[in-house]
Amino acid sequence: MLVVVLSSQLLYYLLIAQTGVVGAFNSHLPDLYTLPIGGVIGSLFAAYWKHVEIKEELSFMFGMQIMISWVYPNYSLGLLLALGVIVGYTTPLMLHVFRGQSRRSLALGLALSYAIGTALYSYPFEERWIIAIILPVISIIALYLSTLSSKVIERKTPINWKMVGVMMVWIFADSALFETLSRSETMDIWSHFTVLIITSHLLGVYLAYRYARPLMQSSVVIIGLFTLSYGMYYFQKPLAIAIIYPVAISYYNVLLFRELTQMRDVRSIAIAMVGVGWGASSMANLVALTHQLWIAIAVLGIFTLIYPFYFRRNV
Repeated sequence: MLVVVLSSQLLYYLLIAQTGVVGAFNSHLPDLYTLPIGGVIGSLFAAYWKHVEIKEELSFMFGMQIMISWVYPNYSLGLLLALGVIVGYTTPLMLHVFRGQSRRSLALGLALSYAIGTALYSYPFEERWIIAIILPVISIIALYLSTLSSKVIERKTPINWKMVGVMMVWIFADSALFETLSRSETMDIWSHFTVLIITSHLLGVYLAYRYARPLMQSSVVIIGLFTLSYGMYYFQKPLAIAIIYPVAISYYNVLLFRELTQMRDVRSIAIAMVGVGWGASSMANLVALTHQLWIAIAVLGIFTLIYPFYFRRNV
């Protein structure tokens, strides 16, 4: 049941908070800027609030999702702020309770979310109201049926800032290319290669589950996958990017989520999510909207040069 909770919430983030709202507002930043601000606020609340009954907290937040989704997509700046707070608060708690699950369960949750998310991605942004309602309803029901200890690890542990930095690089590179592709008239891969993209996502999840090493040690493979993805975009090869890019997304995300779920306390996860979930993705959105994809390429290039001399010898 926790796999279902994870999948439905990842789908809510992808189809509603990340692409649905942005698409419905035509990527007009003055109408959207409070969403990431709310996300940061929610993550900080999750980091420093004393959690007692985590299952009740999540149930309450999922209920709030249903209420705020009822008016989708007619959101004011205030409602977008509230939506950001809800998503920012629930994500660290959800990852924390998932820490006891196996790598297979994590892979299954991500596989479900990517397969369903890809199938529904072409659904019109303005008509996703029913999706916005159904997903948190599924989350509440699955959470109610799950066996979940209310015990929360409150012990404060040091944050691995190097790991957080690497996560931010991958999220930034991924989001910048994703937002650029989704706005491209000539590279609309989701409308033409849906089945192929789903298959590639599942392949990436399987490869990460079966063969991958931890995130830091897998950087060379991830660099290679993103280099190929950006190269296929540069040479305008939609079929090739529909194969390679989903593998890159799924592969690194299995490893990234594994690292997040293995953090020992909610505070560490929540603070990491400020940079990983909101900072890096917001900067990537800005890069895509201003048509400055070269910045993402430069970041990847710099990381590629730094990794062998600094990161790898410290792994």
